[in-house]
Amino acid sequence: MTRRAFAGLFIIETMLAFGNTFAGSFNIVYLYNELDMPLWAGPMYLAIGFGIAVIVSRWMSWRPHMDPRNVIVFGLACLVVEYTTFLVVHDGWAVGIIVGVAFGLFYPCFWTPFNVLMAQMTQKKDRGVKYGVFFFVWPLAAFIAPFLGGLVIGFINYMALFSIGICIIVATAFTIVAYRNYIPKDQVMRIRLGAIGRRNVVALLGEGGFEGVFWVDVTLVAYTFSQDEVSLGILFSLFGLSAGVMGIILGKVSDRIQNRGLFLKLSALGSIPCIVLIWMSGTLEEYALTNGLLEFASFVLPVFLFAILTDNLEETKNDSVVTREYLLDIGRASSIAAVMALIYLGATPQETFLLAIPFLVMVLLASEPGKEGLLAAVRRLRPLRGRT
Repeated sequence: MTRRAFAGLFIIETMLAFGNTFAGSFNIVYLYNELDMPLWAGPMYLAIGFGIAVIVSRWMSWRPHMDPRNVIVFGLACLVVEYTTFLVVHDGWAVGIIVGVAFGLFYPCFWTPFNVLMAQMTQKKDRGVKYGVFFFVWPLAAFIAPFLGGLVIGFINYMALFSIGICIIVATAFTIVAYRNYIPKDQVMRIRLGAIGRRNVVALLGEGGFEGVFWVDVTLVAYTFSQDEVSLGILFSLFGLSAGVMGIILGKVSDRIQNRGLFLKLSALGSIPCIVLIWMSGTLEEYALTNGLLEFASFVLPVFLFAILTDNLEETKNDSVVTREYLLDIGRASSIAAVMALIYLGATPQETFLLAIPFLVMVLLASEPGKEGLLAAVRRLRPLRGRT
């Protein structure tokens, strides 16, 4: 794949990351502050969306031939429908259902073909650092966009926030059209659970479960400490930037020693005490610190598990991507539904954060082909350290 295609995908992801974190960071807050949704029901659209995404991923596997350029644009069109719904529909339950359907179509239709193209740009020797660069776009955007989004809400209103988000997403779709001739058009992908191994199936379900809890509870816990959108925007912007830098560095190291499982397991184990500290937090400041630590510890989870999966299916990378998305969405939908049920039954968002721990334990089961021991990995690092 050409450098121009690489640049195009990077620009597309950067634009989407900025537009989606600018407006999307406040979706649940909007449902609470403006539409008076109960606390447990705020994440409803995410549970519905990921449930639909599972079905769409399975459908993609049944009809494996597709033009990723058209599917990605369709996914962005669904995202425009999502934010337009926030503008024109003012019943919280109706918004939750409509947005859930739109999100459920956007997520697999954009991310599955996009990640297929991203995987095709990598080889085993550089996969960790390249995935780290692509994943770093999101914490970088999240460092800026939520702060600006909070200011827009504070000084104007939510309608301006969602309108600007729509404009950025439309511009992203036009960028795809501009780079259309440089992006491969014929892709084949199938869900192959047996090919990745049982342990990696469990690990991917665990990653999806952890992400579902994390994505929902980061907002819910912050909201229990402060309902002010400007303060929340500043808080969301502080989370995760340093973690993105660390992800690129560790990606380079993992390419060198070819032992991604080592860093994956350290990340999962290091995240567990951070979750306990979040549960124990009593102030907004304590929560900001402990969640920042969790962002730092957990950032490399998707980077290295994705790399391990692609390593396992080196000759059929497309299959690894659709299989990954299918399993992640099952885990996400299940864990978000569990969080909603626990809050409905009386648990606090901080207490439901503990649900992420068993999912992290599942991630520890990830299996990497040809994995070497820790001492061998350290020995392979010595020449790299000497050059540094």
